[in-house]
Amino acid sequence: LKYTFLSFQRNITECPTYQFMLEQFKNHKVTSEKYCQGKHDVVHVADTYLCLLESTRKHQELTEMYGGKGERSIEASANIVGLKLPKTYDPNNS
Repeated sequence: LKYTFLSFQRNITECPTYQFMLEQFKNHKVTSEKYCQGKHDVVHVADTYLCLLESTRKHQELTEMYGGKGERSIEASANIVGLKLPKTYDPNNS
């Protein structure tokens, strides 16, 4: 299984996040001697990490798409949301 991160393609087992999650699952096996936790607690933590990673990636995409370009003109801002400004009145062209 391959994943892409910042235009590099790697094997998923080399991903630090994958290695961290694998370690967490191994360390949090439910046993009566070691932990007093529900059987699905680690799955919930994994889902939470997944949500964090997906949200971070989406935030990065939105920031690249809409942010970081400095001040925009009113016309450029309107174009981003699909609006067009009316033509301004020019008394010399009437």
